[in-house]
Amino acid sequence: MMNRFFYTPSQLENEDTVKLSGEEAYHLLRVLRASVGETLELCCETGVCRRAEILAIDKNSVLCRLGDFLSDSESSIQFSVAFGLLKGDKTEFILQKATELGAAGFIPFTSGRTVVRPDKEMENRRQRWQKIIRSAAAQSRRSLIPPIQSPASWLQLLELAKSFDKALLFWEGEGGKRLCAVLQNPQPKSRVLLVTGPEGGFSEEEVFAAKSHGLESVTLGPRILRAETAALVALAVSLYQVGEMGG
Repeated sequence: MMNRFFYTPSQLENEDTVKLSGEEAYHLLRVLRASVGETLELCCETGVCRRAEILAIDKNSVLCRLGDFLSDSESSIQFSVAFGLLKGDKTEFILQKATELGAAGFIPFTSGRTVVRPDKEMENRRQRWQKIIRSAAAQSRRSLIPPIQSPASWLQLLELAKSFDKALLFWEGEGGKRLCAVLQNPQPKSRVLLVTGPEGGFSEEEVFAAKSHGLESVTLGPRILRAETAALVALAVSLYQVGEMGG
């Protein structure tokens, strides 16, 4: 299986030639020991992917000629994941695995029971998170790199949710409303926001505020899941429900 890399439109030398530099070139030259004539897959960050051949190599860059277009691997329904900031490397775990599954984007947030709070290093963390997402997108043969927004407050998140076609709140206190009941026959290209909580879950006041802003609360079943598990399960079962993972 060929390796996949991403590039920006600014890296186009002309319409059929791309010069890779930075981390992509380093990985090709130092890790994969690539040579002239080898083939790979290149995806523009706009989502267009093509097979490519290495034309030339120098110390810090790799020149590639673009060839056949490749099929799109993105979900027909765009599921973005909003999750409460978590301790340690749990946030990185969510970002990596949810990108592999097919998340369209990420919105970390803080709420009343969130342990982690944004600080002066948060933007540096967000940039590191974006690199983790980029790597996971290439490894899982995604056509696009899911963006991650700067952490939002709970009220900011509820306002952002209004820009989606549907927003679902996964809450252990929700009794009988199941995911299959609210994800029937979604329109292609619909944008759906999946919201899961921090380690301490949501307060009833936060759930009330979410519902008043138009979010629908659903259950993931009778068992209590860890926060990082809930985010990934919510995404996986949503993708399954719309037929993107064998459903």
